[in-house]
This record gives sequence, C-alpha cells and structure tokens, in this order.
Amino acid sequence: MTTPTILVVDDDRSIVKLCQRLLERASFQVLASTDPFEALKILEVHRVDLLLTDIRMPVMDGFELIERGKALQPDLAVLVMTGFGTVDTAIQALYRGVDGLILKPFENTAGLVEAVQRVLTYARQKQEAARAQVLKPLFDITETLLAETSLKTLEKLIQNAIIGIFQCEYVGVIQREGQGRGGNLVVGHMLPRQLEKDLWEKIFHFLVEHDSTPILIHQTGPGDTALQKILRSAGWNSLMVTFINRGGREFIFLAGRSSPAQPYTSADLDLFTMLARQAAVALENARLYTDLKDYVRRVEESQQALVQAEKMAAVGRLVASLAHEINNPLQSLQNCLHLALRADLDPEQRSHYLNMTETELNRLIQTVRRMLEFYRPSSRERTPIRLAKAVQHVLDLMRSEVHSRGVEVAVHIPEEIEITGLEDQIQQVFFNLVLNAMDAVEECETKRIWIECVSDEKDWVITVEDSGRGVPPDIRDRIFEPFISTKKNGTGLGLAVSYGIIEAHGGTLALIPGKYGQGACFEIRFPKEEEMDA
Repeated sequence: MTTPTILVVDDDRSIVKLCQRLLERASFQVLASTDPFEALKILEVHRVDLLLTDIRMPVMDGFELIERGKALQPDLAVLVMTGFGTVDTAIQALYRGVDGLILKPFENTAGLVEAVQRVLTYARQKQEAARAQVLKPLFDITETLLAETSLKTLEKLIQNAIIGIFQCEYVGVIQREGQGRGGNLVVGHMLPRQLEKDLWEKIFHFLVEHDSTPILIHQTGPGDTALQKILRSAGWNSLMVTFINRGGREFIFLAGRSSPAQPYTSADLDLFTMLARQAAVALENARLYTDLKDYVRRVEESQQALVQAEKMAAVGRLVASLAHEINNPLQSLQNCLHLALRADLDPEQRSHYLNMTETELNRLIQTVRRMLEFYRPSSRERTPIRLAKAVQHVLDLMRSEVHSRGVEVAVHIPEEIEITGLEDQIQQVFFNLVLNAMDAVEECETKRIWIECVSDEKDWVITVEDSGRGVPPDIRDRIFEPFISTKKNGTGLGLAVSYGIIEAHGGTLALIPGKYGQGACFEIRFPKEEEMDA
C-alpha cells in the first residue's frame, strides 16, 4: 500500500511547519505551502490524497481552494482546520464536501494525526460505497454481455453499457494489433475523426511509455500534458483509458466526458476497468463462437460435398449396367417407331406398335427418374420415410446390375415402418451397403443378399447381410474409417460416409456376426419415433 500524500495549506507558517513535522513523524508524505495559489500549482503536478487547509486566509479562503482543488483532483479528501469553530462553519464545510474539521490550536499532537487518519478512512469508504452502488447494475450488464454471441450486437451492448454506467458522451474500444500503434476500432461513439486519430496516437505512445497503465486524466491537474491538450481542444474535462489483454489480444477501452459534467474519479476508473475486463472476455467468447460457427458450417459443407461425391462414385460403378438399362428401351423405341411408320401397315398393327412404343418410353422415363432422384441433392428438411419404399427404390435403380451379376436379394421389411430423415441420404446408405454386398459375393458360388428389419424395445433394427467371405479380421475395428477398403479399386469412403449419415440421423451403424453364414452383416439401428420424442 502506498504512503498517503498530504498537502498542508495555511497562511500561518508556524502552523504549516507544526503540521508538517507531526505528519511526517507519523510516516505521511507531506507537501506544504502558505499560499493557496501555490497550493493549486502543486495540485496540478502532484497526486495528493488529502488536503489539510485553513478556512480563513487573506488571498483565497479555504472553501474556494477546496472547490478548485477538487476540480483538479476529484478524489481529493479534505480536512479543514479553523480557529472559529461555529455551527455555521461546520454546516458550510459539509455543504462544500469537506470530509472532516479540526479546531486550532490543536488540543494535542496526536489529535491531528488521528483526524487525518479518520478522514482518509472515511474517503476510502466513500469510494468503496460509490463502487458498490454501481456493482449490481455492472453485474447485470456483465451477465448480458457474456450471454451474447453475435459480435455486432455485443459491440452495441458494450457501447450502451459504458455510456449508461459512466454517463459519458464519447466511447471507444480498439483491438490492438501486435506491439505496433495500429488497431481495429471495434466501438466508436461520437469521436471526431481527426481527434480520434490524434487521441489514439497519444494513447499508444502513453501505452509504450507506461507499460499499459490505466489512464485517468482531466483537463487540468497532474497527468500527461499531450493528452490534456487534446482534452482541452475537444472540450472534454475527463478521460479514462484502460488496457485489457485477453487471449493474446489487447483491447483498449476509452470513455470521455465533456466539460459541464463532473470529472471521473479513481473509483470510476476501477469500475471502468472491471467492465472492460468482462467486455473483453465477452468479445473474445463471441469471436470464438463466430469462428466455431464458421468452422462447423465449413465442415457441414465439406461433409455434404463428400456425401455427394461418394454418391456419384457409387453411381459411376453402375454406369455400364445403367447405360444398358437405358439403351434397351431406346432400341425398342427405335424399332417400334420404324415399324409403325411403314405405309403398308394396317391400323390395328400400327396401334399395337405405338402402344409398345409408349410402354418402352414409360420404362425409360422411370429409369431416368430413379437415377435423377438418387443423384439430385434433396432439401435439408427432414421428412417421414417409409423404409420398405426407400430400399425398393434403391433395388429398382440397381435391378439391371443385380440381374446381370446373378445375385438374389431377399427383402423382409414391413410396409408400416417409418423413420424421419433425409430420404436421399438414407437411400445412399442402402445403395452403398447393397453395392458392397454384391462385390463381396462376386466370386462366390451362392450369391445372396438379405435385407431384413425387426423391432426391439427402442429401435428399428435393419440388417444387410451377404453370403460372401466376410470382413478380414485385421480391418474389422477400422472398417468405418475413411479410405479403409477390402476392394482393389475401392475408394474406402462408402462405409465412412454411411456411418456419418446414420449417426446424423440419431442412429448407429455396426458390423455384427451374421445370421446366415460367414458373410458381412451390417446392422443399422434407428430410434423409434416415440423414443426420439421422449
């Protein structure tokens, strides 16, 4: 704790010397003067904790000295000494903001020291009471700031909070960049452009010179003369600046008052620093939240792109059979039209060929439609999905490939089973699993795939099992990791993408022992709708 500094002012030199001797003996730092004008010059240069002054002095009475002294140093505690201890004097002293009164001549030397200590204690209590008065609204505002995640909204809240609590017309918050003198103005309210530039330049200079010490400065009194000059040119009477380092970023907070208002006190600066700390935390949290939200958005976009890319890769694996399925009805269309256009054809035969043309055209349209529905990304809105219908749609799309490979697919899914999700993604999962199963049975004598669904207490349980040789033991634990594949030309993304899709739908995808043999068996679990609602 620093030693308090006392300024003693009395036109009686002997009283001044006596007070100085007694107070220095009590370990106070003492400045002394017999001239009130000289005392004001001392207050312009030196920080003083207590003014001990006589009331009746020839060139300036004590009350005027007190008023002008408090204008220079608003935190100044005042103890008056007088040889005229009347009730009127006491009342006037209280009215002028005096903290204590002592009569001359002193009854004993200890009485002066006790009076000084009492007034200093009382002044500290006043400052603490002033702090406590605004702590409750400060806590309320802090809670609001910390709860806000939008940077733009938060910056406005900080501006309004500083203006509301500290009754200031001018607010600035700058985020400093490194150790230079540049920075990004986060909040700026009523700061004239040229003044703003000069002011920040001087503040940055002060920052370097004083190692980020908070600033409390008035137009007159002790303080940085360059800053005081700016205050006078702007018509400000008081300025607070505090520096907050948070997460490797330095924030500089400024609050300024114009001349008619009361100057800021050290209690105001303490509270301003408290608010600035919380505001810096809120700004850092909001920035981190914004960065996280942007990161999540980029991840989601990447995942969607990956899902679509894997979907197209899967379709690419079927391109030959799909081309065959499209080419067959096209050939039929061409032949039927050629026959229907013959001139020697009777009306009944022409009608027959045109009906065949219509049938093949509908078949072609259905094939292309299934392909487009699978390829086209759906909306992001989840809708009810009939599992049996979704699986059948996939099998219809793969019908030509299944037939050409000689694979038998057995499906047992009750028609009424329904889940909620993104239908194209659910179809993609079954597409990947069935395609993998067909690859697994390619060289087997028995080529079968079983797709079944049963119900347990909480979930719909769907299994896709094949009659292949199963998953090698060394990759079973890593089968759902990206780029893990049992196929020579496999991408290793199909199961990883499918796993992510099922997990995003609140379900699970796992490799389990099979029911029909040694082949691979994949189990999908979807929570029943009533369980999800609960």
